[in-house]
Amino acid sequence: MIQRIQTIYLILAGVAFCVGAFMETSIVWTIILGVLTALSLGNVFLFKQRPTQAFLCILPMVVSIVYYIMLAVNQPLMEWYMALPLVAVFFLFLSRKAIVKDEKLVRSLDRIR
Repeated sequence: MIQRIQTIYLILAGVAFCVGAFMETSIVWTIILGVLTALSLGNVFLFKQRPTQAFLCILPMVVSIVYYIMLAVNQPLMEWYMALPLVAVFFLFLSRKAIVKDEKLVRSLDRIR
């Protein structure tokens, strides 16, 4: 589980969401970022269910994009901690890419048998 690179990416995304949640002043976005933290860190333990794991990487990315759209409408100036969910989206993208690569590898090996 820990030897897979996507596990490291998911943990880094969870840490970025967590730090963003602690620095956020709005209670609603703090709760949302806390849920995204739990989702990213909980996704580490779904290593046997790669399609589900890949889908659960997309969900926090979409919520983070909505976060930035709402943030741009409400507050034009950003603090440094508001960029942390964007860093988490980058790690989730890398994680999903590695998960899909693993799934393709497993399916190709099943085809050879």
